[in-house]
Amino acid sequence: MNTNDTKSNFGKWGWSMILYCALSYYLAAALSTDTLNFFPSIFTELRGWDASAVDTMNTMAGVGGWFGVIAAFAFSILAAKMGSRVISVIGNILAGIICILFATTQNFTFFLILIVLMVFVSGSVQLSVVPNNLMNIWFPKKKGLALGWASMGLPLCTATIVLVMNAFVNAQGPKGISTFYIAFGIVCFVFAAVSWFWCKNTPEEVGCTPDNQPIDLAAANRLRVEQEEAAKKLTSAVLLKNRNTWLIGLGMGFMWMTTIGLVSNFVTRLCQTGVEPGFAVQMLTVAAICGIVGSYIWGWLDQRFSTRTASVLYGIWYLIALLIMIFMNGTTPMVILAAFFVGVGIGGIGNLIPSMIGTCFGRFGFIQANKIISPINTAVRCSALIIIGIIGTANLPTAYGVFLAFDLIGILMVLFVKPTQE
Repeated sequence: MNTNDTKSNFGKWGWSMILYCALSYYLAAALSTDTLNFFPSIFTELRGWDASAVDTMNTMAGVGGWFGVIAAFAFSILAAKMGSRVISVIGNILAGIICILFATTQNFTFFLILIVLMVFVSGSVQLSVVPNNLMNIWFPKKKGLALGWASMGLPLCTATIVLVMNAFVNAQGPKGISTFYIAFGIVCFVFAAVSWFWCKNTPEEVGCTPDNQPIDLAAANRLRVEQEEAAKKLTSAVLLKNRNTWLIGLGMGFMWMTTIGLVSNFVTRLCQTGVEPGFAVQMLTVAAICGIVGSYIWGWLDQRFSTRTASVLYGIWYLIALLIMIFMNGTTPMVILAAFFVGVGIGGIGNLIPSMIGTCFGRFGFIQANKIISPINTAVRCSALIIIGIIGTANLPTAYGVFLAFDLIGILMVLFVKPTQE
């Protein structure tokens, strides 16, 4: 099969799994990143907490990401043994419970613990483990393009979730934020139930072939067994000695850190430069719409050229985005330019990292490698919120300067990755 084939001929079941993963990415973005533009200030107003609570919430979201290191490792091991479907059901049930507790607690300390748990679960199950496993197993040769479509769920969330939250608040006042999270918890419960019937661990179990290849099912199953046996050799000790593990975990983690840093406080930064809050939220939506298109573009670049090439271009793209945000002056042309550059990159990192892991370690080797790399990625990317929390949202340009340095390091590290599957 031509690995540079950019045709989206995934078949009915293939498209079904892409849609499933897009929904999972949407839930993950809503619970771990995008809502940080909105809920801290509203909950602070609703509960009557001190204004410093906003920075504390950002910090605790980052701490949740660090604890997510444990979750990513544990859930990856369970996914390898039990399959992605079971892990998806468990994870979404947990996310639903957390959402409802988050909406109803009056205790600030417990609220902060719930932020940690929310990022802990959603950032692992709904983002790093389940959809990434599925896309690599279903599309070992066309994972870049498939992920390009599936990861549209990330910018789609950015485009819509704050608008939805804002609609709840406009209808009910600050209390609307609690109603929103109760409703979102119910959505997680429904997705957990649907996952039991919808999510399929491999294409072979529903009579399909990887990448929708024109080969018979018997041949596909023989190849699957060979790939599973090869993946068993990728023990934790072997992976920890592999330089690609660290180059992807740290290097691409730094790029993801940059993405989180830019998106999580995009509205806040625009408002600091004199942009009206309503217009700032609209620009976040514009950025997210650009990201939906960007998801496909990064996936196409991945498929057409190579994952490494697309990843380096991604890092360079966000260097420009960071400079724009650092020197943001609040003028309309500058704001539009920021929305474009930040937006196009929103969907990219979500597909480039799992694609790079699959490219370097293979179809079922992805599951083995992901249990080591995903915790590293998680710890690094969530450090963005720690950095912002420590520096303070009042000094975002300083934080962006830190991210710029890490992004440069990430680009250099990715240049030394040696793919084996391309």
